[in-house]
Amino acid sequence: MAELKVAHCRMCGKVFQVTLRNLCPECAEIHDRQFEALDRYLFRNRHATVEQAAEATGVPIRQIREWIRNKKISLSAYPNLTDICDLCGSPTRNGHLCARCSDRLKHDIEKMLAEEERERARKREHTFKMRGEVKD
Repeated sequence: MAELKVAHCRMCGKVFQVTLRNLCPECAEIHDRQFEALDRYLFRNRHATVEQAAEATGVPIRQIREWIRNKKISLSAYPNLTDICDLCGSPTRNGHLCARCSDRLKHDIEKMLAEEERERARKREHTFKMRGEVKD
């Protein structure tokens, strides 16, 4: 006998039989309609921003940004759509970090690695190596 897996819908909280989308059938339909509305709007208004698209379609900004992050919406086709940086909240078009935060993070990592290498070198200078066998 097959096991029936159930979960709570992440949008409305109702219990439903688990699918790949983790949404109940009603919310999945709403979700699909929202995406279609956004897709139609962006097709006609290629230069719209996330805020303009959300206002015109009624789709929450959070949902549009989720579709951007999941690559369901391609930023290359829409020059004014952006996501927000996870660290500072400024607009970004590639990845989860803006260029400034990404550069700062790379610099911090390089600095940390250099410090660790200096520490290892310092410890090597103060380490004595014994050669040969030690006899009692």
